[in-house]
Amino acid sequence: MEPGTHAHRRVLVVDDDARARAAVARILEEEGYDATQAADGEEAASLLDAFRPDLVLTDLHMPRLDGRGLLQRVRAVLPDTPVIVLSARGGPEALALTSGMGAAAIFRKPVQVDDLLGRIRELLAR
Repeated sequence: MEPGTHAHRRVLVVDDDARARAAVARILEEEGYDATQAADGEEAASLLDAFRPDLVLTDLHMPRLDGRGLLQRVRAVLPDTPVIVLSARGGPEALALTSGMGAAAIFRKPVQVDDLLGRIRELLAR
């Protein structure tokens, strides 16, 4: 798909690292997605009803509410919304646990942008 063909597909980008969050949001916006940012899981959880994302992209390790906690909240509020988890520090056990909780995909940071965008396209094409 060409950039701009994803109009109105909403992605919630959640990461406590402001630079990483902004970079991912910018890439998504360049691809034509409507990207909204949240600094942690609590902020993201408060946006779920109003923003109604088509996909949530979250860091695993964050203060207040981490990626696993956010994944549980998304499952409770928007059960059909795919969640992609990113982690720089998660070991195999943590990532496996996240997968078992219903994550649609898990990527280690630094993430390969083309791989991430490909998975997002696959998930939102359903």
